Amino acid sequence: MSAVDELIQALQRVAEHLEEAGVHLATSRAALAEAEQALVKLDPEHPETVVPPGLHRADDQIERTQAMIEHILDTVRDFATRL
Repeated sequence: MSAVDELIQALQRVAEHLEEAGVHLATSRAALAEAEQALVKLDPEHPETVVPPGLHRADDQIERTQAMIEHILDTVRDFATRL
């Protein structure tokens, strides 16, 4: 196996790990949304008293991380196809 073939295989493994991370992040966002819905049910008239502000920030951070992972994944795949 040539060095280029080894590099392509390594990049494929990186892409697989990035895809897995994306799946975990999507699961995390769904869990945060479920947690928020459960909290809102505690006081539907005043959800701001039961939903911590950090919950929305966490969702925003996960969303940004998902976008970064997609960008990195695209870059890795593009690089691999050019080899």
